[in-house]
Amino acid sequence: MAVIHPQDRVSGLDRSSYERPHKMHPAVGLAMGFGFIFAVAAVVHILFTAL
Repeated sequence: MAVIHPQDRVSGLDRSSYERPHKMHPAVGLAMGFGFIFAVAAVVHILFTAL
């Protein structure tokens, strides 16, 4: 595997935000999941009651 020496790196580029993705709180993922299910159920309900 290649080793990039500090002298060879691009200067002025902050890679700290790209190295480790920030993990979101589990409650945010849970809310997104339930929101998606609720949105799909609402669309299906609207489609079937309109027909």
